[in-house]
This record gives sequence, C-alpha cells and structure tokens, in this order.
Amino acid sequence: MAQVKLQNINKVYKNGFHAVHDICLDIKDGEFMVLVGPSGCAKSTTLRMMAGLESVSSGQLIIGDKVCNDAPPKDRGIAMVFQNYALYPHMTVKQNLAFGLETARKPKAEIEKRVKEAAEILEISELLTRKPGQLSGGQCQRVALGRAMVRKPEVFLFDEPLSNLDAKLRVSMRMRISRLHEQLKQSDRPATMVYVTHDQVEALTMGDRICVLNKGKIMQVDTPMNVYHNPKNKFVAEFIGSPSMNMMTAKVINHDGEIKLQVKDKTLNLPLNESKLEIVKKWENIEIDLGLRPEHISITNSDGDMQAFITDVEEMGSESFVYFDLIGKQLICKQTELSTKINKNEVQSIKFNMEKCHLFDKETGENILLLN
Repeated sequence: MAQVKLQNINKVYKNGFHAVHDICLDIKDGEFMVLVGPSGCAKSTTLRMMAGLESVSSGQLIIGDKVCNDAPPKDRGIAMVFQNYALYPHMTVKQNLAFGLETARKPKAEIEKRVKEAAEILEISELLTRKPGQLSGGQCQRVALGRAMVRKPEVFLFDEPLSNLDAKLRVSMRMRISRLHEQLKQSDRPATMVYVTHDQVEALTMGDRICVLNKGKIMQVDTPMNVYHNPKNKFVAEFIGSPSMNMMTAKVINHDGEIKLQVKDKTLNLPLNESKLEIVKKWENIEIDLGLRPEHISITNSDGDMQAFITDVEEMGSESFVYFDLIGKQLICKQTELSTKINKNEVQSIKFNMEKCHLFDKETGENILLLN
C-alpha cells in the first residue's frame, strides 16, 4: 500500500514563520496528485516534509500504514526527482542509475536488470556510457527520473522537475511521466506520484487530482476539470486558467421583477439562468464578484451585451486574445474563430455567456453557486 496521508500537518520555523497551516490531504494508492500554487505557497515545503528533508512541526504524516514524522528518508519508500537533476557529474549515466542500488547492496545481476529496464522505458539506452556534461537538459531529466525508477519506490516525489526545460521538452517529459504512471499502474507495482508545479498546464494535464495551495493553506482539492469549471473560491478561479478569469464587481438587483446582475456603472444589466436565479435571490442589493473566463466572452457581429473599446489584440496563431476596456477595468476574451479581423483602438460588440459565469462572495471569496 502506498497511500500518503497528511493529517493536520503544520510547519513552523524557528523564527516563528508559519509556512504550512493544518494541511489535511489523503493521496490514494497509485494516484497522481499535483500540488500547484504561486511561488511561496509552501507546495515544495509540503513535498519536502513528505520526503523527510523538512521536519514536521505538528500533525501526522503517514506513508502506507506507517507514521513517518521522524523516519529517515531512506526508510520511507520514496524516491525524489529534483528540479536541478542532482546527477553526479563524474559518473556515467549507467553509474548514476545504479548508484542508489549499489549503496543499498543489491545483487549485481538485479542492478543490471533494473538499470536496463529503466533505460529502455525512458529511451536512454544509447546514453548509458555518457556523462551528464554530454547530455541535454531533457536527457538529464530522464536520467534523474530513471534513477528514481530503479529503486522501485512506492511513492515518487517530483519537485518542479520540468521548470528548467524549454517548452517543447516540457511537453515531451509531461507525456513520459504520465505514461510511466500508467505503465506502473497496469503492472504489479503501481506507484503513487506527488508532483509539485506552478505550471497550470502541467497540473491540468497530468494530475488525477489537483491540490491548489495558497499561503500554506489548501484552497481546493478536486479533479482538474472540476477545479477549472467549478472553482471553490475566487483565488482558485483566478489562479487556474490562462489567461486568468475576468473579474468585475456586480450588484444583484431586481430589474422590472427579474433578478439581474448590474455592472458598468449601473448601465448594464445581465440576466441569469434559472438554476443560478434561485441561489442568487438572497443576495439581492448586495455587491458580489462576477467571474467569466476569456473563452466565455465573445466578439459578435449581432447584438451584444455592450459596446467595448478594444485596447489590444494578441494573435496566437489558432486563437486571439482580445483586450477591451469596461468601466476602467481591462478584460480579455479568447477568440478561436473570427469572421473579420479585429484591430485595437476600435469599438466592437461584446457578448457575455452568462450560462458559464461564476459568482463570488466579496467578503469571503467563496463561490456562492457552490454553497449549500
């Protein structure tokens, strides 16, 4: 069994800084869990506590069925892949892969077998005689991954392993790590993987579930698509997704007997569908935050909700990011198909897809559409 449980985990440093606040997280056996959040949110600190590289101030850290608060790293059944590869420069690839097994005094035949298997899976067999200085960044990261693999750990810990690679290599390595997870899951030795990143694309494409952290606290734990489509709070809504979700202040009003959202200095009243109406009624005459993802705002040739001044256009090839001004606030829409070219410094008709809107409590930041 390789489940990992964090029960009310705290990390307080000697200077009094409280880095991790009462984190409770159950990572299932064989699950791929991604810890994601901005710099300084304590995701790496949390991972290092799992690895035994940071002490746990309070709470219980359980790996398998064993409390590991004070267990040395070598006794935790984990292997860690670092951002900077951490390869021995004077050793060949083969020697780097075998080093941990040799230190553990594994039989020579078993070492040879494990190194060969890992090299074949990661397609680095032809690199075994080379040294790290002769390898590219992507090759070095595959060797670092192979070194973790040969140990056959129950838990893999990844600390932003792809951040030093270029965009193309990151895509390739994402697929390799995901494929490795699937291969192990289908074999007789499935492994739990905990992956730290600040890259939303990695989080959304790799994880079975995502844990979003901010200032040492858990904001939301859910599947990638639920985190994207049903953010628990305003922080998650704005952090997950690129470009970020548009936010604007709106007031819930009764307009001629209909509940609507009033924005744009009381000149724009937006309708809500029935499912949202029932929830929002009790917020009448209260200001809330209205959130819409860029893909849910469109430029239309027909009647839109408003006329907007286009301040900038970013052509991205298959899509365009169009920036426009609304009540002194810059918003953005994502267009995948445009019948006519959009230019900056012109006025266009804008349409909001209110079926897809999100509504947040201005005080707490909670998504009021998800509150019971």
